[in-house]
Amino acid sequence: MKLEPLIKNRRNVKPQFFSGEIIPDKLIKELLESANWAPSHRYTEPWRFVVFSGTSRALMGEFQSSLYKETTPVEAFDQVKYDKLVNTPCLASHVIAVVAKNTKTLKVPFLEEVAATSCAVQNILLSAAAKEIAVHWSSGFMPESDAMKTFLGYEPDDVILGFLYFGKSEQKVNKSGKRFSSIQSKTIWR
Repeated sequence: MKLEPLIKNRRNVKPQFFSGEIIPDKLIKELLESANWAPSHRYTEPWRFVVFSGTSRALMGEFQSSLYKETTPVEAFDQVKYDKLVNTPCLASHVIAVVAKNTKTLKVPFLEEVAATSCAVQNILLSAAAKEIAVHWSSGFMPESDAMKTFLGYEPDDVILGFLYFGKSEQKVNKSGKRFSSIQSKTIWR
């Protein structure tokens, strides 16, 4: 597939629209290899991934729902949200946590590490679209919490950019794409 149509036609698909089909680990590894070719300043390669598949998806759901219950005041607790946190990871074939590792180099501002990790995610999204794998990028629950970072095996100064949910889907998306303003309205030429 040519790159331009792939960029314009790639769409987010929520896990409730996944078919339940399990994607072979080999394809997920190919997506991660695409991520590894993202650009990074001084070759810091700050992107890190934690893959949940099989029974570990349920462990992720149990952890995030428990964290929600522990950190939410009783009067604000929402059972629907709790249930969604428990069940959504198991709707996906694989869930991947995306982490920007703080390389702590004075020569590379951490914002650049976050940007490089976002480029790695874009590589995954485009590669998945080319392989007809549906993806939902979610900020997840409490990605900024130290408890979530510890659960994933990272330090408090690392940043969780979210969770990628992968699946197969028959959902038809609007292939024409939509933007609410033109690139001209977002660009200044000097």
